[in-house]
Amino acid sequence: MMHEEQMDLIHSSTFELEQVLETLQTLKPDERSDFINRWPSSLQSLCELMRVTLEGQKVRNALAISEALATTLSIYLGDRVIYIPNGEPLKDVLRDIRIWREFEGDNLEQLSREYGLTERRVNQIIAEQRAAFVARKQRRLI
Repeated sequence: MMHEEQMDLIHSSTFELEQVLETLQTLKPDERSDFINRWPSSLQSLCELMRVTLEGQKVRNALAISEALATTLSIYLGDRVIYIPNGEPLKDVLRDIRIWREFEGDNLEQLSREYGLTERRVNQIIAEQRAAFVARKQRRLI
């Protein structure tokens, strides 16, 4: 649920954002290039990361979408200090899901070697994933 301050931010700038995005869509190639080149390098990098991700998902118009997203983020979040956690916890969660999917009951040693973890840690991960799996199943039954 959004806080009131966040809602005020969105509502107060909606019209302005719509105008900006409409102008962005109608830029000529040389205008677009000039516009993007004026962005700070961090915003250019963010735009590029989004473009590559969208293209990897086979999204049409990935470049235009990434530019619109970067512009939107800049308008709403520009000049704010925002903490973005490093991706290690996310990578660990996805690794743990892969371990759970690959677990066959008798391949604990193989998984520990493959993922560079102790057998004890792999066993803990499997127990955590099993508990999460059961919890998801129970929610669906309710």
